[in-house]
Amino acid sequence: MQTQAFRSIGIGLLLTLALSGCGTEPTYKKEVVAGSLQDMLTKEGINSSVRLIEHTLAIHMDYPDSLQPSANHLSFGPAFDDVMRKSIQRIHTVALSSNADINFYVLLLSDPNNPGAYLTIVRNLDDVMRANANMFDMNEFFSRSIFEINDLGPNRKISLDQYVQRDIKLPEFLSWQLARRIQARLLDTFHESAGVEVGRCQGEYRNGQFAFRLNVAPTNQETRLNEEEIQEAFNTATGVIQEVLSSYDFKGFDSVRLIHMPTGRNLVLPKTTFIGR
Repeated sequence: MQTQAFRSIGIGLLLTLALSGCGTEPTYKKEVVAGSLQDMLTKEGINSSVRLIEHTLAIHMDYPDSLQPSANHLSFGPAFDDVMRKSIQRIHTVALSSNADINFYVLLLSDPNNPGAYLTIVRNLDDVMRANANMFDMNEFFSRSIFEINDLGPNRKISLDQYVQRDIKLPEFLSWQLARRIQARLLDTFHESAGVEVGRCQGEYRNGQFAFRLNVAPTNQETRLNEEEIQEAFNTATGVIQEVLSSYDFKGFDSVRLIHMPTGRNLVLPKTTFIGR
């Protein structure tokens, strides 16, 4: 999924600074930022709605042939590249050229020809700015982005007001990002282990604690992972969490709980494990 997105979305990222301007006055004042972006997308032939919810810019785009069913899963449609090329550049430009205090943007892409199917992209504006300043490469930028494609079925449609009901906070975003990065690292760690499979991992932040469910299980349900394999899963997740929290310099948590889903084993690590005293 991300390989194709790199090509389409990267174009908008690389052009953002050139178009956003460098004057002292904001190009898009807070009061008009949502309407201005919606007007820009309309001119590009994109049916859209835009909302500014506190510090989160929420965008819903409905674009024909942008998504399509393929076998038992959803994939990008023939018009996906086109809608990404037309939209991402403009979203970044408006968000970075406004005096609105925008921390995140959420992009919801649906396809009128495939009702119930949608793609979600969530990004931190600070990550966009740091990528523009070449503080990390494109691969890291996409690792910091949330991509999720879902199909609710043909009888279920989703609206922007239903999907984004409140402001996104940094701990919440980090829990989403970390769950995906942990899963990717676990896949790398166990890719040569014939008796081990890695499924979708989950993350949440609640009451000062990050909690991550590690879906690492034996391929044969009649067997169990050995102690070394379970410990390797915990160590892999710990390393990813340490790297990411350090890169964001995030200290607003007390502990991290790792849960091995097949066995229910818990490992609770204090804050000092990740960022020191």
